[in-house]
Amino acid sequence: MNKHPIKGKDIIDIADFLAESRVIVGNKVRLELAATERKSQSAVSITRTATRLLSVVNKRKAPIAEKSTIIMNVLPIDVPECYYTSDSTASDKPEIYDRLRDRLIPPFIWRKDKSMMSFVRFDKENPLSEFVEGSPKARKTKELQIQNPILSSHLVNVHLRRIIWNRGIYRDKDIFYYPMLDKSRDERLEADRNGKKRWVTKKLVHMKDTKYAKKGDVNFYFHRAVELKTPTYWGASFIELTPRRYYTLDGKNPTEGEIRAKIDAKFRNPYYDRSRSRIGLMKFWKFLLFESPNFRILSEKWFDDFEFGDFLTKRVDWSPKVIGRDQTRLWDFKGFA
Repeated sequence: MNKHPIKGKDIIDIADFLAESRVIVGNKVRLELAATERKSQSAVSITRTATRLLSVVNKRKAPIAEKSTIIMNVLPIDVPECYYTSDSTASDKPEIYDRLRDRLIPPFIWRKDKSMMSFVRFDKENPLSEFVEGSPKARKTKELQIQNPILSSHLVNVHLRRIIWNRGIYRDKDIFYYPMLDKSRDERLEADRNGKKRWVTKKLVHMKDTKYAKKGDVNFYFHRAVELKTPTYWGASFIELTPRRYYTLDGKNPTEGEIRAKIDAKFRNPYYDRSRSRIGLMKFWKFLLFESPNFRILSEKWFDDFEFGDFLTKRVDWSPKVIGRDQTRLWDFKGFA
């Protein structure tokens, strides 16, 4: 005996189900034929829908025959004509950093044969001159770019990192981002509504508690970032600049890749990753990194030896635009040749 009789809302749900159902009475053969027919109709419906969608895709995938200019995320960089090499008296790279810890060391590459490479001369102004053994040699950069493009890219990269670091930008491998340092106690001189200047202290304001965090807590920080690479193509140096999103847990220090990927997957929005937005970010980072006169740390003399060009462009006979979903192309008409 059922101890829990059906009543109330359950009875209404059952009545609605029976009212919307179509009951077929028949023997086993008739029921099997009805089921087979229904299955066949469903399969035809799926095939027809797939065919229609394929037709729409084929119609819209072809580029529009309209001339346009493609802006690449690659820009040329003019590097010094010569780089310098020297044998070293140091046993390894940590020894150099340990002995020169309180001095500004220019960028350099430490080779396995205990030699040093740099675009900065090993003269008396260079602290690395203390480790020079013998006479430093000046070599043509163009020869290095042609004969050993990987080493050339590495040499350019270590110098580029220093330029970017002096902008106050942090690095996590090939990704560069602005830190959000805690400036809640920093006083600033600002004008009030009457135009009178006064010292104020700005603090991070949290509107209210949420189910994710209490008032005053921060789950993560979102940073505008950029990925930079320094490839060598056709015997010349270039920079590949790709805007990225970056996340930290404290606004400063790098976070594990898996954690960043999970946050990015949660908040990724494809509407913000359109061509116009990406080009705008590329131009923003180009100005910020290579054109702005402002440095957080005083620029070094050799910075002027590097010159940065504009993004490469390519003129093509087609446009990356797409036609409307219901728009018909000329060749869809019969007799069009």
